[in-house]
Amino acid sequence: MIIEKTITYFYPNENKAAHLKVFQDRTNQIKAFYFTKEHIKEIERLDSSTNYALYFLFDNSDTDNKKTYIGQSINGVKRIFDHINKKNFWSYCILFVTDNNSFDKLTIDYMEYEFIKRFKKSSYILMNKDPRTNEPNVSMYDKPNILSYIKQIEFLLSAEGVSIDPIQTNLNDEKFYYPKNRDYKSRIFVKDGQFIITKDSELRRPVKSSEFWKTGNFFTRYNDVMDSYIEDGKVVEENGVLKAAINISFNSPSRAAELVSGRSTNGWTFFEGLKELQSLN
Repeated sequence: MIIEKTITYFYPNENKAAHLKVFQDRTNQIKAFYFTKEHIKEIERLDSSTNYALYFLFDNSDTDNKKTYIGQSINGVKRIFDHINKKNFWSYCILFVTDNNSFDKLTIDYMEYEFIKRFKKSSYILMNKDPRTNEPNVSMYDKPNILSYIKQIEFLLSAEGVSIDPIQTNLNDEKFYYPKNRDYKSRIFVKDGQFIITKDSELRRPVKSSEFWKTGNFFTRYNDVMDSYIEDGKVVEENGVLKAAINISFNSPSRAAELVSGRSTNGWTFFEGLKELQSLN
């Protein structure tokens, strides 16, 4: 059975609609505040914005190497002011509260723990330096209610294009694209506009020569990405070979090709047959 939901959006300033918005399924008490870093003070003036909260910091400057920081606050948006200068990577925040401030400290502790665990299994790079890894002690009577909060927050995040779940699919139904150079033991498939490196594909760190390229920061950036993937368990090393431990998605084939080859390359031509798919679009 398909359950229909309706989200209501409120824009505090119609001239800044892309920077400030409040949205909510009005049948549910959870409310979300979306704001860019430059407009945080305008959110602070809104009702409920200083309630107990769970929040996510996101970076929209690099849509392939997607980054997030997950935190919780007993003072809502006031906590985010601490991140203005201390965390440079983020450009916008989505903060979740309840209208009646029904979250408590244990609830936001558990939600933070649960979302950190889920994002580690996604294509996002988790920017938490010391992520919460010990499950908070929640009673069997309270957990169902907290899990319902989590489900609603997942729904509201998805409305803003934030997909947490790793790509799950029946690989027997997919068409695969392989590198033209068979030295690379990897494959990708395309689904819902995403270019997905399959689990067990071999990946490579940036070639050593890229450290001395005059332009860009390819060497540092992709080593950092690989380190983050390994730390989160998205990539594992087996007998000196790096392999994807999950399906990892990207918005462009070039990012997939760069992780497979360790080189800056055009993904449309790197994977055999993919150029034909581009022409169809």
